[in-house]
This record gives sequence, structure tokens and C-alpha cells, in this order.
Amino acid sequence: MDNFKSLRQEIKREEIIESLLGALVFGIVIYIPILLIFAELISVYMYLLTLLVILIIISVFGFVYLTHFFWKKSMLLKNPNIKTNINKIFLKTSTIINIIVLIIGLLFIFVFIPSLQV
Repeated sequence: MDNFKSLRQEIKREEIIESLLGALVFGIVIYIPILLIFAELISVYMYLLTLLVILIIISVFGFVYLTHFFWKKSMLLKNPNIKTNINKIFLKTSTIINIIVLIIGLLFIFVFIPSLQV
């Protein structure tokens, strides 16, 4: 929490939110073709559903890290003299988000997919 407070002292809250929204836009623009490819593969190869869900989970991990990368670059361009360790902040948040994505993905693999096959 102290890292976020020190980051807010160095960069305004509006600039942090603006950086996040820009990073999300760039991340989504890059991720949409990947998501469409996986959706098409799932509709064609339904018997490989578990493998494709695992690949989707891995691609969401990449999306989270890509979004954090763009967010970090955007904040460094806004203020190049940041003394707060941004990598430490983003490593914690991306790890937490990826654990949540992994839990949701495992729920799909072990609960929702078998219930569809019944």
C-alpha cells in the first residue's frame, strides 16, 4: 500500500487512471484477435475444449502482463523521474489477478465443462 501512496504523490490520480485506460485500450486491441481465434477454434473443435480453455487462461495471463507493461510505459512517459518501484507494484497486482484468472479457469475445467457434457 505504501508504494501506491508514494506513486500517487509523484503522479496525479487522474494521470494514473488515464494511463490505465490507455493501457487497457491497447491491450484489448491486441487481445481481441487472439480471443476471436480461440472462439472460432472452440466452435470447430469442441472435443478439444479443455485444451483450448487452458490456452485461453495462458493468453489471459499474457493480456494481464501486457496491460501492466503498457500502463508502466505510459506512466514513465508522463513522469520520467518516478522514484517509486513500479515493477514491484505491478508484479503484486498482476500476480493477484493471474491467480484469480487461474481459479476461474480451473472452475471452468473441472465444474462447468463436465456439466456441459452430461
